[in-house]
Amino acid sequence: MTQRGIRSPDRFQGVDRPASLEMSQIALQDATLGRLKWQHDDNGIPVQLEQADGYMICYQRNHLPARPRWIDGKPATSVPLDPGEFLLLDLRRRYSAVEAGDVDCVSIFASHAAIAEFHHEHDLAPFSTLRDRNVLGHSDAIVRNLMECFVPAFEEPAAMSRLFLDHLTVTLLSHLTTSYGERAIEFRAVRGGLAPWQERRVKDLLLADLKGDIGLDVLAKETGLSRAHLARSFKISTGRSPMMWLQHQRLEKAMRLLLATGLTIQAIAEDCGFVDHSHFTKVFVRYVNATPGEWRRKHKM
Repeated sequence: MTQRGIRSPDRFQGVDRPASLEMSQIALQDATLGRLKWQHDDNGIPVQLEQADGYMICYQRNHLPARPRWIDGKPATSVPLDPGEFLLLDLRRRYSAVEAGDVDCVSIFASHAAIAEFHHEHDLAPFSTLRDRNVLGHSDAIVRNLMECFVPAFEEPAAMSRLFLDHLTVTLLSHLTTSYGERAIEFRAVRGGLAPWQERRVKDLLLADLKGDIGLDVLAKETGLSRAHLARSFKISTGRSPMMWLQHQRLEKAMRLLLATGLTIQAIAEDCGFVDHSHFTKVFVRYVNATPGEWRRKHKM
C-alpha cells in the first residue's frame, strides 16, 4: 500500500501517552487514516489534540463515559459517546479532554486545503467549513458503515487495496461535505465518458496490477484528468467504477483458469490478485453463488 507524507495531528501533544497505547496510521491522497487503542485507566487519560488547518473525524467503536472536555481552554459539555458515534472536530480550535474506558478510535484527518481541492475536482460550490458540535457526538449510519470499512486496513493491511481505500475516502468526504458543510452542495451535471485512448490506458494500468494497488491519482495523471472526473467518466464509459471493473476482470480471469488449467484454487487466487483462498472464495460466491471448486466441477463436466 503506497504511503505518502501526510501526517495526522498528534492526539497527545504535551501530555504523556498511555502505556497501553496502540497507534497506526495510513496516509492517502486526500486524508490520513488513524487508529488508536488503549486500555481502561481509572484515573483517565489526558488527551490534547495538536491544532491544524483541517478536520478530524473520531469514530468511536467502544462506549466512552462522560468525562471533562475543553475547547480553547473553556469547559465544554460532557456527554457519553456510544459505539458507532463520532466527533467532527475543527482543529483550528484547541481540544483537550480526560478520557476513560477502553478506547478504540478510528479517525480520518483531512486538511482544509485538501477538502477545498476535493470540491474543485468534483465541481462543487466553494468549500467554507464543516460544522462541529462542541464535542457532542454524531450518530450517522452512513459514516458508521464507511468508518467500519476502514478497520480491515489496520487489521489485515494486505487485504485492502489502495484503490479501494481511495474510493472509500472519496465517498466519505462527499457525504461529510454534503451533510455537514456550511453551504448546500449541488453536483453539476456530468458530461460524457472517457476518450477511447483514455479508457484503454486506464484498463491497461488496472490489468497490470490485479491487486488494485494503483491509486486513482496515478490513473488520473496518466489520462490528464482530475481523480473525480476520471472516476465519473470511467463509470459512464464502462458502467462500473474502476474498482468494480477490476473486480470483474479478476473473476473473469479466475473462471478461465478454473476451466483451462489444473491449478489449485490457492494458486488461481494469487494469480488473479486476491489476497488468499478465503478472500477469493468469498468474492466468487458473492458473484457466482457457488464456490470456485463447485463452479469448476459443474462446468468441467
